[in-house]
Amino acid sequence: MKNYKSIYIALFLGLILSACVTDFEEANPSRPLDSPAGIAADPVGDGLIAGPGRDGNTFTWVPVNGKLTFVIEITDAPGLIEDVDVVLSNTVQPEDLGTVEVSLGSAENQSVGTVTVTYTAKDVVGEETISIIVTDGQDPSKSTTYDYPAIKITDTSTCLSNQNLIGFYNTTTDGIDGLTGDSFAGLESTVELYFLSFNDPGLYRFSDGSFGLYGSQGYGGNFINVEICGDNVVNANEEFADSYAGTISADGVITITWSNTFGDSGVTVMTPQ
Repeated sequence: MKNYKSIYIALFLGLILSACVTDFEEANPSRPLDSPAGIAADPVGDGLIAGPGRDGNTFTWVPVNGKLTFVIEITDAPGLIEDVDVVLSNTVQPEDLGTVEVSLGSAENQSVGTVTVTYTAKDVVGEETISIIVTDGQDPSKSTTYDYPAIKITDTSTCLSNQNLIGFYNTTTDGIDGLTGDSFAGLESTVELYFLSFNDPGLYRFSDGSFGLYGSQGYGGNFINVEICGDNVVNANEEFADSYAGTISADGVITITWSNTFGDSGVTVMTPQ
């Protein structure tokens, strides 16, 4: 049986819930005695868990109309699994920002198995929390609730990065100094990637788009926005527009070939600290 519940909550409650962490063992309270026990995996699909940002929040980002699949492996349910409820809440409108499909799958009427919830975002930008409640067939029934990081629906980017890239990077750059016309090698710097209020994991903020070159020239670094899609650096703004491209390895190392309107250019390797 599928039960679907939705509630409209006040802004302050949404902000509190948005600070959930991704370690579900720590984020969720201990289950009542003999209630269903399970392991909740990070959602997969069109979204990405990214954070914490400078505001301390972690969100599951997803583009409008994107899908997320939540899987809970039930490891012990003495009362046998009978039901799954999904509670959505948002601060944008009375209606939910997404729809859900629930499958008891192999866990139905069993003590072990897999429960699946598929969330599909609508075309409204906003933030929505999701809680999945797994209930057994005891009389009275017992349940366990799994709370996930809030879903952040975005249309500021048609594509998100494949990894959570927030953090500090050690950078090494070889290139040409447009001020002197000389080539240089092994220029080292530290660059932070983060979000501002209008950013998402498809639009990261770089603390210095020149990777230390401007500093060596006697100037300050330039904060820029950099577009990232999947495992590719697509573009940047400011004086780097249309001249910023690169790739991201499976272990988060970013390699960028870039130039600017001042005649500077380089190839930079960014290694996560």
